[in-house]
Amino acid sequence: MSGREQYPVISYTPRMTGPSDQPLEKQLVDLERLEAEGYMRVVHHGGERGYHIKLVLNDREAISLFVWNTKIFQGKNTLARSYGVIPIEEIEVDPEEGDKLVAEGRYRLRRGLLTLVIEKTYDPGTAKPCTCTYRLRLKGVKEYMSPKHGHSTRPEYFLIASRRG
Repeated sequence: MSGREQYPVISYTPRMTGPSDQPLEKQLVDLERLEAEGYMRVVHHGGERGYHIKLVLNDREAISLFVWNTKIFQGKNTLARSYGVIPIEEIEVDPEEGDKLVAEGRYRLRRGLLTLVIEKTYDPGTAKPCTCTYRLRLKGVKEYMSPKHGHSTRPEYFLIASRRG
């Protein structure tokens, strides 16, 4: 994809309305239909109880998937919330905010299959080098008011383990 990206979008009409820091079509990117691959980074943001897997789409944008536990790094079934398409600057780690870089590697997303290749880890207690493949299945869309992002409409996916290497 190049230029002004058009990503596949989940057909959904929000029940809530309100200001948001992200357009609805960027929040509702359909990861089961999106095809992308490239660099990825796993970040633990200070004050959060989970991990953001940042999948770089191009030199301006990335997808952020949030997981609540380390199962994704062990090739086990888990749940993820998509924060949709984010500016590339949001993959950066800010140690002053308590952020930690957990791992780096690459990913491939094709026809609803997400393969994560963790090549380098900075927190071996959380993630070790491995390759994990997951089938993505949309669980539903969660709406809530975020103090940071405003009105949020976030798809949640079951990540069903296919392989681990």
